[in-house]
This record gives sequence, C-alpha cells and structure tokens, in this order.
Amino acid sequence: MTNEEILTKITDVVRDELDEDDIVLTPETKARDVEGWDSLAHVRIVVAVEQEFGVRFDMAEITNLDSVGDLVALVQTTAG
Repeated sequence: MTNEEILTKITDVVRDELDEDDIVLTPETKARDVEGWDSLAHVRIVVAVEQEFGVRFDMAEITNLDSVGDLVALVQTTAG
C-alpha cells in the first residue's frame, strides 16, 4: 500500500471519528491543526487506525507521533 493510499484511509478514519466530512489531512498536519482533535479523540483515532489496518501500536510508538505523516509511516512499517 502506498503512503497516499494510507493517508486517504487515515483521512477517512479521522473524518468518521470527528464526524466532520470536510477534514483535509496532509503529512504535515498535526492534531492541533484539526478542530476537535483533542487527547480523547486522539485515542479513538489511533484505535480506529489500528482496526482499519489490522495493526497494533505500542505506547512508545503512539507517544512519538508528531504529525499525520508520522502516523502514515508507522502504519507503513507496521503493516508492511
């Protein structure tokens, strides 16, 4: 799966979890850039991403996420 395909799926997950269809994510997007993406939403998003891609992240990996691009790379390495 390409990074672009992963980004598209993550965007869909975030839209679903935040109930906002107009969200546009880029690799540079940070949680603070998206209205409603607070710490609770972050947990829901990470769990939903794990379910979407059939992967599990450990706590160290999750705490090191700084941007959507980091999440895409983590999915790529974990699912690949």
